[in-house]
Amino acid sequence: MIALFLILTMIAGILILPGWYWANKGLPQSVWICLLPATGLALWAALTALGFGAQSLANLVETPLIASVAVVVAYLKFIVFDRKPALNSYGTVFAIAAVILATILLRTFMPDLPE
Repeated sequence: MIALFLILTMIAGILILPGWYWANKGLPQSVWICLLPATGLALWAALTALGFGAQSLANLVETPLIASVAVVVAYLKFIVFDRKPALNSYGTVFAIAAVILATILLRTFMPDLPE
């Protein structure tokens, strides 16, 4: 399971890197954006360990969804928030909050999947 988290985090981080590099040409970008998948997956692991939500090995399907949401949110930050100076300072906070919210919603509303 640890290997799954590491692989998903690396793949999602690699998918974020081109956007980060492109956006970094205009405005300096925080490296924390590349760690969005790790944030979501670590929160998912913590919520699962605490018994929050459905408990089944089949619920591992949530992890690629969280990594995908992190990639999409990162690109939304690059495209929407970094283009407008008024929203620029809120981009990273929005991205982290969106990944955390998506993780909590997935753990809350994902049904107990059969194995």
